[in-house]
Amino acid sequence: MIRRIALLAAMATLMSSCAVLGFASACDGTEIIADFEQVGDLVENANVQSSDVEVGTVQKIELDGWNARVTMCVNEEERIPADARLVVRTTSLLGEKFVDIQAQSAGPPYLEDGALVGVDQTGKASELEDVFAKLAGVLGAGNLEQINRFTSAQANILRDNADELREVLSRLHDFTGTLAGRKEQIATSVDNLDSVAQTILGDSQVLEQFLASFAQSSQVLNRQKEGLRRLLLALEDFTSISVRLLEQTEEGLDRQFRDLRPVLSTAVENSANVRATLQTLATFSEWFPETAPGDYVQLDICQAPPGYYGPGTTCENSEQNDDPDRAADQDEDGAASESSYDPAGSDLEYILRQPLRSTS
Repeated sequence: MIRRIALLAAMATLMSSCAVLGFASACDGTEIIADFEQVGDLVENANVQSSDVEVGTVQKIELDGWNARVTMCVNEEERIPADARLVVRTTSLLGEKFVDIQAQSAGPPYLEDGALVGVDQTGKASELEDVFAKLAGVLGAGNLEQINRFTSAQANILRDNADELREVLSRLHDFTGTLAGRKEQIATSVDNLDSVAQTILGDSQVLEQFLASFAQSSQVLNRQKEGLRRLLLALEDFTSISVRLLEQTEEGLDRQFRDLRPVLSTAVENSANVRATLQTLATFSEWFPETAPGDYVQLDICQAPPGYYGPGTTCENSEQNDDPDRAADQDEDGAASESSYDPAGSDLEYILRQPLRSTS
């Protein structure tokens, strides 16, 4: 009995020693293998966490080509989404490394036992020593003096322009506020632009035909460029001649328009009389054929000289225009005799049959 107890104690001690020394034991959960480009100071038996909760341990780290292959054992009850990202992080500024599982989704598919995660889903968080190493590289390459000159130049630029800079920042603040207030209109415009793009893609055949026709038109224009050049030169000559013509005739046109202005003013002032005269003439033209017998009627109208307001004068050669049948009935003075007047006829008919003579 004592020997059995001692054997069990020895086996327990051996197993604990293996765990301390880092020998991996069989995984009772889900085994996940991930390739990292670099893991830093990550060691075996390090924690595997998700949302700052421990969900497993690192079993083995080995070199696979130029990458580090890390074998992890995740608790059986945990389900790791297939799109999860695995990142080597540090618990604190100078703390221990662990593998952080960052799930990108909350549903299936999940990683199966023995799944391999590639380097496109793994990474290593930036650490303080990496920042110092990069800073040392920048400063060690002689760039410190360039940074100093840059900061000095910035100081000189901003030295007397504080008010202008403050105004620019204020306007930028107003501009960003305006954009934020109109985000719905901007979103609508983007949606409309997307609809236009979809329409253009849907009518790609029509667009191709248009571009082909445009290319043909460009070729035609290219062939006719010499004729177009001559046409433009001729138009230039025509415009120059037109300008010179207008310059030479400007004074005469202006004088003619000034002379025409009183005529137009008089016409406007007498428009009512002209309208009435035209209406009377229309009525006269309508009733005149019914009141004038014969095939035609000839009227001799004499115009008095300007400024003459006396009685009417006899028209020249009016005797030759008299009706030969009526000439025998007229006296020597040219007045109609009493026998030529037919009382049965109308006064208008009698007046129209007489030549225009002086009433003096």
